[in-house]
Amino acid sequence: MYSLMAMQRDQFNRVMVMILAPLMASLLIPCFCCSCSYSGVQYSVGDTLWTIPPTPDYFSNWSSSIFFAIGDSLVFDFETGRFNLVQVSKPEYDRCTAFNPINIISKGPAILPLKQEGVFYFICNISNYCILGQKISITVHNYCPTHNPPSPSPSPSSSPTPTSFPPAAVPVVPSSPSVPALSPVPSPISDGNNTEAPLAAKSSGAFANRAKIGFDFRGMLIFTAGCALLVLLFGEFF
Repeated sequence: MYSLMAMQRDQFNRVMVMILAPLMASLLIPCFCCSCSYSGVQYSVGDTLWTIPPTPDYFSNWSSSIFFAIGDSLVFDFETGRFNLVQVSKPEYDRCTAFNPINIISKGPAILPLKQEGVFYFICNISNYCILGQKISITVHNYCPTHNPPSPSPSPSSSPTPTSFPPAAVPVVPSSPSVPALSPVPSPISDGNNTEAPLAAKSSGAFANRAKIGFDFRGMLIFTAGCALLVLLFGEFF
């Protein structure tokens, strides 16, 4: 009688081992892949207003110091009627022209969610403001960092209001009226008339919360399955 019960128990243990072993393997393998959840950061462009910068390379220097990722958003805070925001192609960005604009926003402030990777170009095509430096290129990465990228360099503590405005009678004289051959890139702008009030910019120290790496509930399942397997294999020794 005892030997029959022992044989039945051994058969039961073998069956349970055959069931639990693949289960543990299927749970353990995905755990080696870290799950990365990223909450986007909202940046106020230039850490100031979207206006004529103090130096022509001000916005370019600011943009190059920040790692933009899908899920982030940009706030272009400008005075309606005095400035605008135009998304253009690379050739027109270089020439400060907008003969074939991708998107035009004339009402500020504008919030632009970054929904796809790529390089996006923005200018203000009012008067000669673009030539004076009111232009910016944004490189968006489809990447979830596993470590904190270097913190952006501190922006100059300049006044958010423009120091001076050039005469409105000085228009931009385009070098060539031809339409650029480059096809417009898909616009990351969701709503051309987005007037939502901008949130507080989080450029400084924003990367501290960029990547959240961890394991999910699989660890608990693996522990439970492992304990059950050990009991089945070595229960007779306890």
